Amino acid sequence: MVVEGVRMLEEVLDAGVPVEVLVYDPHALAGPRGEALLDRARRHGARLVTAAPHVVAACSQVDTPQGVVAVVERSPAALSDLLNVAGLVVVVADRLQDPGNLGTIIRTADAAGATAVLATHGTVDPSNPKVVRATMGSLFHLPVVTAPAEEAVALLRQHGVRILVADQSGAISYEEADYHAPLAVVLGNEGEGPDPVWRTVAEATVRIPLYGRAESLNVAVAAALLLYEVRRTRPT
Repeated sequence: MVVEGVRMLEEVLDAGVPVEVLVYDPHALAGPRGEALLDRARRHGARLVTAAPHVVAACSQVDTPQGVVAVVERSPAALSDLLNVAGLVVVVADRLQDPGNLGTIIRTADAAGATAVLATHGTVDPSNPKVVRATMGSLFHLPVVTAPAEEAVALLRQHGVRILVADQSGAISYEEADYHAPLAVVLGNEGEGPDPVWRTVAEATVRIPLYGRAESLNVAVAAALLLYEVRRTRPT
């Protein structure tokens, strides 16, 4: 996957993710921080390639390139390997289309202490550069797995994981839900909501009250409210 920018590459190296090749403009990385980044990447076995600014810009996918782009190796985990964790909290991103939403949910899940994020098939690719940037490095600290919804449902039920579905027409308020682990919190497609397969197996459908005239909350905002409620109610 492609990662760019000094801060993101620092997160990659902090997480021990292998960097295959790093292309950079020497002028952009002049100074102690840039030199430290290059030194760390070199010691981690990365191949360093200097390039003219316009070449680095051509490799970049942002409007204002920071002068460094890298290809890093990320080996996705399997969902079955993550389900035997004490205090399990899995965030299910079901067919989300907006990369900013998925990236923000991954970042929020990391901040709230969730165990993993599961992206069902039909969700934007977690390695999409816009998703990667929106995670602000959390993608390299928190397991993010992909699986078809039907397979995920079967595995979660097999491991005794309780399933809560966020739904604006849900039966109970999110403040009344039981968030005891092991738990999966399902957040559905921005326009259509969660796949019906999740509703058929959900222990509860949970709504977040709206007090103004807005029809709904942004899915990433809903994720933040739910995940911090999970954290607040978790036994210490």
